[in-house]
Amino acid sequence: MKITIVGTGTASWLSAFVLSYTTNHDITVIEAFNLPTIGVGEGSTAIFSDLIGGKYFKTNINLNDFTRELECTPKMAIDFKGWGNNDYYSPVDGTPTAFHIKDELFLQALAKDKCHISSQCGYNVEHNKLFGGAFHFNTNNFDKFIRPYCEKKNVKVIQGTVRSVIFNDFGNIKQLVLSDNSNVETDFVIDGTGFHRAIIKHLNYRWIDYVDNLPVNRAIPIPVKYDDLSKEEFNDLKPVTTAQRMSAGWLWKIPTTKRLGCGYVFSDEFISDSKAREEVNKLFGREMEATNAIPFKTGRLEKQLMKNCLAIGLSGAFAEPLQATSIHTTIVQIMTFAQTYCVEHLDEKMRTKFNNKMSKLYDDMRDFLVLHYATNKTDTKFWKMISEHKHLTPQVKEIIEYSKSAVPNFNTFDAYFGHVNHKLWNWTLAGLGYLTPKLAKQELENYDCTFNLDNEQKHFENITKETISLQEFLNN
Repeated sequence: MKITIVGTGTASWLSAFVLSYTTNHDITVIEAFNLPTIGVGEGSTAIFSDLIGGKYFKTNINLNDFTRELECTPKMAIDFKGWGNNDYYSPVDGTPTAFHIKDELFLQALAKDKCHISSQCGYNVEHNKLFGGAFHFNTNNFDKFIRPYCEKKNVKVIQGTVRSVIFNDFGNIKQLVLSDNSNVETDFVIDGTGFHRAIIKHLNYRWIDYVDNLPVNRAIPIPVKYDDLSKEEFNDLKPVTTAQRMSAGWLWKIPTTKRLGCGYVFSDEFISDSKAREEVNKLFGREMEATNAIPFKTGRLEKQLMKNCLAIGLSGAFAEPLQATSIHTTIVQIMTFAQTYCVEHLDEKMRTKFNNKMSKLYDDMRDFLVLHYATNKTDTKFWKMISEHKHLTPQVKEIIEYSKSAVPNFNTFDAYFGHVNHKLWNWTLAGLGYLTPKLAKQELENYDCTFNLDNEQKHFENITKETISLQEFLNN
C-alpha cells in the first residue's frame, strides 16, 4: 500500500517513523514548505522517550544522541503556581511515582496536608535532583533528527505543495497534484498539516468545538537565553514545567539545555497581545523578546479517519498545551492506527471503531484539562468568569461532586487504553482544595497500610543523593 504523509512538523515525522518501523508499506513524505510549523511545544510524557528508546519496537536510536540533539532535560513534574490555595506539583507519566506511588501514600500525604509535594518526584524537585522523568526538548530539532532513521527505512521525501486532490469513484483520494504539476499516486493519505488541514478539508469534516470548556485561544512564545537570566533566576530553575497563573491565562517555563522556553497562553477576550507582552515584561522585570502570537481553536474532528485519509496531530485535534498532551495523543493515535487499522481494505466498521477510540481519548484529555480551571480565583475579570464554573464538563462536575465524600480511585473512571490515570486527577483535585486532609484520614481507616510516607521519602532521597542538580546538568 502506498501511504503519503503531507506536512513538515512533528506529527508528520512521528507518523513516518512509526509506520516505517511497524509496517511494510511504501511511505512518502511531502514536505509542504509553504506551511509553517507551530514549534512551541517543548514537553511530553514518557510515551515519547519510550517510543524513541525502543520500548514498543526496535529503533536502533541511541537515547544519548537523541537527548543531546533535541536539547533534552528531565521533566519531573508540572509546577502549578497560583492555581490553588498552595502551589502544587502534578506528576507526569514517566516520573518514578506518577503511576507507581501507592494510593495509601497519597492519602497519607493528603492527611498531613502535604499533597502539594506528595509524590516522590515532588520531593525530588524540592531538592532539585534529576532522577527519572519524561523530557523537555526543543521540538524544532525533532524533524532533522528523526528523518535519517526514516530514510534508512526507505521513506521517500518530496519537497512540494499540494495544489489539488483527485478522488476516485468511491470518494477516496487517489492522487495529490503538486504545485509543479507533478502527481503523487496514493492509496492512503495522512494529513499532518496542522491547523491548515490542507487534505482533510476536502472531505468536508465536522469540527467538535471545545471553546465552551477551555477558555484560552492564543499563545505568545517567549524563548529566553540562559545568558539573559540573572544568577538568581538561573539558580531558581528546577527540572519541571512551570505553569504560572496570569491575569488572563497562564505562563509556561520549560528549561531545555540551550534555552528557557517560555510563553503566555491566554484568552484574547480579556487581554490584547500588547497587554499580554506588558504583563510578561512586568513578571520578568525587563522587556522580553516575544515572538508573534499564535491563535488556536480547541476541539477535535468528529471523525479523524475519513475515507482513506487520517488527520494526525493538530490536524485532528487540539486541546491546549497545559499538560503537554499534544505529542502524547499523537503517538497514541498513530500507534493505534499502525497496529490495527493500517490495512489496505479499511472498511467503515473499522473506521468507526478507530474514530470512537480517538474521540474518547481527546474528550478525556479535555476533561482533565478542564479540571485545572475548576479554581475559585476571582482576582481578574478572566478568573472571575472562570470561577463561575460554567465551562465545566459533566465528567468534571461529577468527579468534583464525588470528591466531596470519597477519594477517586481506578474504578471511579471508565478504563480504556489511553485514559488519564486517576492519580493525576487526584493530585489536581488536592492541589485545588477539593480533596481534604479530613477526607484522607477517613479513607485511611479502610487501609491496612504497608507503606509509610516518611520512610518512602527517606528511601527516595537516599537513592538520589549522588544525582546532579539541573544547574550542574546545564553547566556540563
